[in-house]
Amino acid sequence: MLALVLAGVMVGVDVALHTRIGRPLWYDELWRPHFAGEPSGTFWSELQVANAPSSLGSIALTRLAGEVLGWHAWSLRLVGATLWLPVLAAGTYLTSRRFTGVVAALGAAVAVAGSVTVVDSGTQLKPYVLDAVVTLAVLALWTASGHRLRNRTLAGALTLLSLPAVFVLLPLVVRDVRRERGGAWRSSPALVIAAIHVKLFVGHQSGQRVSHFWDDQFLAGRGVVGGLRFVADQVLATLGGTPPGIDRYDPNLVHSLVEGHRVVTTVLGAATTAAVLVGVRVLWRRPGGATLLEALGGAELLVLAASGARYWPFGACRTNLFLVPLLVIVAAAGADELLATARRIVTGRHDSLDRHDSLDRQHDGAARIGPRALPVRAAMVAAIVVCLAGVVATPVSASGGLGQLWRERGAVRPIDAMVAVTVAARAQYRPGDTVIVGGRLARAGWLYGMELSDDTGGTRAQRVPRSATIFLTTIGGGTGAGGAGGAASRAGVLGSGDVAAVVRGRRPPSGGGVLVFVLAYDRRGAPAALAQLRRDGWCTTSSQAFELTGTLYGLRRCPATARADAPHRPVERDSWPIHARR
Repeated sequence: MLALVLAGVMVGVDVALHTRIGRPLWYDELWRPHFAGEPSGTFWSELQVANAPSSLGSIALTRLAGEVLGWHAWSLRLVGATLWLPVLAAGTYLTSRRFTGVVAALGAAVAVAGSVTVVDSGTQLKPYVLDAVVTLAVLALWTASGHRLRNRTLAGALTLLSLPAVFVLLPLVVRDVRRERGGAWRSSPALVIAAIHVKLFVGHQSGQRVSHFWDDQFLAGRGVVGGLRFVADQVLATLGGTPPGIDRYDPNLVHSLVEGHRVVTTVLGAATTAAVLVGVRVLWRRPGGATLLEALGGAELLVLAASGARYWPFGACRTNLFLVPLLVIVAAAGADELLATARRIVTGRHDSLDRHDSLDRQHDGAARIGPRALPVRAAMVAAIVVCLAGVVATPVSASGGLGQLWRERGAVRPIDAMVAVTVAARAQYRPGDTVIVGGRLARAGWLYGMELSDDTGGTRAQRVPRSATIFLTTIGGGTGAGGAGGAASRAGVLGSGDVAAVVRGRRPPSGGGVLVFVLAYDRRGAPAALAQLRRDGWCTTSSQAFELTGTLYGLRRCPATARADAPHRPVERDSWPIHARR
């Protein structure tokens, strides 16, 4: 019943944030539907230049949402992320309830699903909330009674929905092989499914390894001493998160109330560490608890190994949200045991007040303290209370930032006007025009807005064909950097930023024009490029600026000049209202 209540509360949170869910797609949200919506003939080649890998299942869900509900920001987010927030709340509570009391399980569910960082991710078209749900589902299937071969095969099939689920699955397979007779045979179908998915589908999208975006979260290239320091720093950052394991680095995510307050974070981190240590001891002795611990510990080690090969970031970053429910459950089990211990000390009882076995009686020094040792008893209770206070503060701090998320529900975000840019380009485009799109991050978002998006305000202007569009990774000279540069060239993206050379090579017909879009991140090269076009006989006739996204220039033929003595002042007009961030 409480699981349904929690799910209902998260539905209410989703409804309250409906304005945010309906906002235009931004940044990497634009890339995902582009790759999911590609026609079958170009799907595989386009996938090779993906900015980040995606699972087959998440791509299929995005494609399904677009085809059935339309390619709208709200529909893609609803199916890809928002729908899973209530499931995550209920799943965290039910899994915690196997090892803790009601209060601790409720706290765990609030700390995970109610975390402002989790809700922030869950109101965007990103796979992290679904990843966390799949982690809980895999663990539930693996520890369920009944037909083990069937359950394990289903767990393997779930790895098709979640990229990092393989990190959880592999330790479970090893546990089966090591501890159970016939475990290798029962686990082999799951292992085969996961291996094929990773090798053939995920491996095809590994071009992002050459990018430097995740360098701070990669073990690779640090040496022995640097590697040890890196691991220690990330462990501390993981335990210091509220909740533990949550992202603490992404500036585009809203974080907990205490994030950035070093002293408070340190105190809460110490309390969480104590609860986790106690939780490990408690879970190791309970049915299913050891399986959870091996899945969590094995997954952390595999992620660390993957970061050493630059395949997956390690530590307290958004890609590892899939492990947050398990970390929180361990801490909740420890907090539950600490509370039971404090109650035993106060009442002088030796038996456990929890429905599970508590710490062994022979190790329970508190239970053997006599009535004349009241100062010692009081000191122990005080220490436990302080630790519990820190643990209790975790769900409060994690969910307390939801107010900020609500206040910023209509904020403009980077590149979120890309669909509006394509609408403006369609209004200006005439057959025979040359369209140039400049910026390393522009291509996928432009193609989504131009070819798929239904958030076009009812415009009936024709979509600009891909054959009429040239993509440049830079504007104003030089070559593209980062990402899968070589693969991008094979996909029709040119590294050179010489706009004038591109126009000369295309030779627009008489009366034809040129449209140039420059992404906001690459705008420094735009003045020089426009000046060269002016010298070649192309005058800027219109200019539309889109906040945090870029500028669209329209150019037409005019008398060529030797040099641009008096720079042209384009007519500024904005046909798509954009509100500034407050």
